[in-house]
Amino acid sequence: MTKDYYLVVKTGQAEVKAIENTARESLEVLTPIIELTRGRKKMVDKVETHPFDTRLERLKKAFQGMDVVMDVTSDEQLSCTEVNHMFIYENGYQNWRDFLKSLKDEACFKNIVPALLQNFDDPDYEDNLRKEIEALCQDFDMLMYRDSIVDDYCYSDIPTILEILPQNKKILILIDCGYTPQAMENNVSERLIARIRNFKDKIIDDRCKLAFCATSYPNNINEIGGMEYDEFRLAEVDIHSKVDALFKDVAYGDYGCVNPIRNDTITMARGWIPRIDVPLENIVFYYRKRRQGASYTDTYKTVATRMVSDGKFPRNLSVWGIDQITDCTTIPPSAQPSHWISVRMNIHIEQQIRRLQLIDRSE
Repeated sequence: MTKDYYLVVKTGQAEVKAIENTARESLEVLTPIIELTRGRKKMVDKVETHPFDTRLERLKKAFQGMDVVMDVTSDEQLSCTEVNHMFIYENGYQNWRDFLKSLKDEACFKNIVPALLQNFDDPDYEDNLRKEIEALCQDFDMLMYRDSIVDDYCYSDIPTILEILPQNKKILILIDCGYTPQAMENNVSERLIARIRNFKDKIIDDRCKLAFCATSYPNNINEIGGMEYDEFRLAEVDIHSKVDALFKDVAYGDYGCVNPIRNDTITMARGWIPRIDVPLENIVFYYRKRRQGASYTDTYKTVATRMVSDGKFPRNLSVWGIDQITDCTTIPPSAQPSHWISVRMNIHIEQQIRRLQLIDRSE
C-alpha cells in the first residue's frame, strides 16, 4: 500500500455520513483507517448496548473493494462493552482476530490491514502480543502499529514487533499526534521529526511504512475563534510541510477536520449556536450566529448566506458539502450540528486530495 493519504474514520454518525456523501473517485485515492467506536445506544433485554455493526455496514458499502486499515478506539469516552470485547487479551487477542477473520471472509474489502491491539494490564503481555502477530500474519500481509506521539513505548514495542514479524510481511507505523492545536504545532513538529529520524536511524527496516496523523480542529470553537466569524490554520498541514521537506516517504494522515473527542453525550440545555465551517487546503473559516428568537432553520439560512457571500467560499468545488451550504441559503437541509460536521469533513477530504495532488482536477 503506497497511497499518500491516511484518513482516520471513527464510526460516529457524522463521520459515516460524510464518507457516504464523498465521491467514489475521491475515496479510492485514500486509505481509510476505520476506528471502531461505540454506536447508538440500544436496549437489549433491558441491558444498555452500543453496537457499532450498523455504522460499520455503511462503511463497508462505501469502501467496498478498497484497501482499509481496521482499528479499535483506545479512548474510554468512545468505548463500550462491544469495543472492550476486542481488547480481551487471552490467546493473543482471540476476539479481535476472530472479528478480523470474519471480516476478511466476507470479501468486502480488497485488503485489510489490522491494527495490533495492546493491553498493558495483561500479565502475559509479550506472549499474547507474539501470538497476536503470528496469528494475524497467517491471514494478512500487513499490520499496523499505532504510536502515540505523547508516549515513548514505541522504542521498546517496535523492536519486539519486528523480531516477531516474518520477513515477508509489512507493518504500517502510524505516529498519531492526535489533537494538535495551532499553539502546539512547532513543538509537535519537532517531536515528530525527531521520532521519525530515530526510527530511520536505529529501529525500522524495509518492512516498515511510516505515516503520521493529526488534527487541529478544536473540540470547542470558543477556544480559538471569534463569535460570528473567524479563520485558523490547519496545523496538520503545516506539520506535513515540515515533515515532507525532510522525509518524502512519510505519508500524511488526518482525522478529516474532526476533533477526536466526541460531544454526543453532552446535553446543551441552552441549545447550540448555528455554525457552518468551510475548510480550504490549509485553513478553515466559519460563520455562526446566535438564534436570538429565530428558529434554527432560519438562523442556518442566514449563516449560509453569509458564507457563500465570502470571497473565499470555494463555489467551484463540486462536492456534496459545498452543495449543502449553497442549498442552505434557500432551504436548509438540516438544523442539526452533526450534519454540518459531515459537511465540513466532506469538503476537507476533497481539499486534501487536491493539495496532495492525488487526482488531477486541472480540467
